[in-house]
Amino acid sequence: MLAFVVFGVLTITFLITRIMPAHPEILWTGPRPTKEYIAKARELLHLNDPIYVQFYYYLSDLARGNWGVSWRTKMPIAQDISTALPATLELLFFAFAIAILAGIPLGVISAARRDKPIDHAVRIGSVAGASLPVFWLALLLQLTFCNWLKLLPAGGRVDEVLALITGFVPISGFYLLDSLLEGNFAVFVSVLSRIILPSIGLAAYPLSLTTRMTRAMMAESLQSNYVRSFRAWGIPENLIRYKYALKNSLAPVIASLGLSFGYAIVGSFMIELIFSWQGIGYYAASSLMSNDFPAATACIVVVAVFYSVINVLVDVVHSIIDVRVTL
Repeated sequence: MLAFVVFGVLTITFLITRIMPAHPEILWTGPRPTKEYIAKARELLHLNDPIYVQFYYYLSDLARGNWGVSWRTKMPIAQDISTALPATLELLFFAFAIAILAGIPLGVISAARRDKPIDHAVRIGSVAGASLPVFWLALLLQLTFCNWLKLLPAGGRVDEVLALITGFVPISGFYLLDSLLEGNFAVFVSVLSRIILPSIGLAAYPLSLTTRMTRAMMAESLQSNYVRSFRAWGIPENLIRYKYALKNSLAPVIASLGLSFGYAIVGSFMIELIFSWQGIGYYAASSLMSNDFPAATACIVVVAVFYSVINVLVDVVHSIIDVRVTL
């Protein structure tokens, strides 16, 4: 079914980008082209052919592993995506680490102190985090911590001057990992200071969802009969919460995290634009704004593949954790 989903996304995206009123041949030819050059560009890009013929050529190239050439950068799209994807994955991993490490404990604490002031505060915060638009929260973080408090940089992945001086050369594209592997702690601090704000903005929704889901599941588990039996046997309360009740509450939480992954990828488009984070979201948004259809289509297909694969993995993990679930 994953293949059908990806093919459906590919087809819809291709059709939408081709019916948009634009002149991509001008983007390909550059400034002040001649009429003959524009005509050759339309022929080269198959823009004179019907949409189904263009789709045939696109699928033929895709089947051979050829993603095409970006009309904007004039570079192979596969090369552009391979350069931009690690930046987005690094941001997503950092954001989901925040969501998991903060959301689960907050949900447990809120459920354990149900209807207390801390429970009300956590619930209000989780609702607010899930309701705030990602771009507005990102701008608010940038305005507060960059412009007013002057605590963190406003954008970019690394201080380019510092990277040049220290001779930092990315290996895998994951700057945090690469700087540690090279022993370049100055660059590591620079990268870490720049990833904090965008990751917080991106983590707002999965953090809120994780907190609310954990609280709901924990509140149900703590009222169950087996927990009452554990308390009657004199088992410590913290052991009951974190070893038994939390274990039975994790499966729905993991499933919700998988669903929020797709929302986070879409949110990363705005986050990367605001913080000048050179990831696939920044690349896709730049391609869409410049009518670079092949690059935009490739980015959306990559996102669809990641979203589908993550959901399959979530189903597998869910079946491992909860024996009642079978695939």
